Amino acid sequence: MGAEQAIVFSNPTQTALDSANRLSLWLYQVVEDEFVKNQPMIRGSNPDPADARGRYRDDFPPMALNLMYLLTPFAQSGESDHLLLGKSMLALYDNASTLMVDQAASVAEELRITLHRHTLEELTRIWDALKEPYRLSVCYQVKVTRLDSSRQPANARVVELSGDYGPVPESEPV
Repeated sequence: MGAEQAIVFSNPTQTALDSANRLSLWLYQVVEDEFVKNQPMIRGSNPDPADARGRYRDDFPPMALNLMYLLTPFAQSGESDHLLLGKSMLALYDNASTLMVDQAASVAEELRITLHRHTLEELTRIWDALKEPYRLSVCYQVKVTRLDSSRQPANARVVELSGDYGPVPESEPV
């Protein structure tokens, strides 16, 4: 069985139903990264079609997401579970910073993979939500996944100034 066949991206409840599955990597939570939320506007890559001068439009920054994964081994014995989990954790540790490149869109994004420490109580809550008994598992966080905003700026640029200025009224010295 190849490595691609041994890793599934479904929840552990479904993974346990198939004895051929060996490792479940389940996306259980998606949260917005609050630390990069207030980024400035980004100069667009294409000229604004509404601008007669051909200036570039400013775009809103992309939404940054943190993805939370539950990594659960499904081996034939407890010892094999430990070994599989250890090797999986080592692979994620060795590739903690991964560059994802999309040649067609000319985009490169760095993903940072970190072990996310949960208490036993927090892990137990995840398993309770699945209505499954607790299994050996760890959580990982993948940062930063960016989704481009489709929102357009509401304010138009200033294109003309008027020179209607009058005298400034004199004020009393304080």
